[in-house]
Amino acid sequence: MDLKSLKKTRASHKAKLTIFKSYIESFLPNKLINKVQVLETTARLNKIMELYSEFDAIQTDIESLVEIPGEEHKEREIFETSYFGCVAVAQELLSAASAEQETGSVTGSSDSAGKPELQIRNKWRTDKGQPQPGDMVLIKDDRLPPNRWLLGRVTTVYPGADGVNRVADVATTSGTLRRAWNRLCPLPITLDQDAAPAPRGPAC
Repeated sequence: MDLKSLKKTRASHKAKLTIFKSYIESFLPNKLINKVQVLETTARLNKIMELYSEFDAIQTDIESLVEIPGEEHKEREIFETSYFGCVAVAQELLSAASAEQETGSVTGSSDSAGKPELQIRNKWRTDKGQPQPGDMVLIKDDRLPPNRWLLGRVTTVYPGADGVNRVADVATTSGTLRRAWNRLCPLPITLDQDAAPAPRGPAC
């Protein structure tokens, strides 16, 4: 695919993110959503989580084709700032809806009988499997088989509004990459950050 086609595809991805951002902002500042909105927000969030890997692949190709990638790095920074901010707000909305449902279930008060029942989303509230500095991970790449995914070590984590780590910086032989946690495959070992050797590149 040539540079012009890549940029056209990237523009489509940016438009999808803008639509998702507008949807999420429509719930602010109340930050309360009903059962139907929980289902719709969850579906939209699942699709937007897939969008990042698609954008990353396109953006990486663009950066490799231009002679001076500085401006393209700025494009990546702008997209990632908007993307991770939207994802964090969406997760907070789902977390708040889950907390509201749990509170209503515990109290069983009559004044909650008329409120729409909200679906509990425990996966947004648990800290199980959170990325931590020093964790060794494989970075998912839909363009490659798993045995060719890049190996790296988590250096920095970024918690969402609910305190759960969902984004991490990963040091690799190709530089430090920022990825959502669902795009990383943690290895069953945790190395001490000071003693850990530098990443050795793709798994073989």
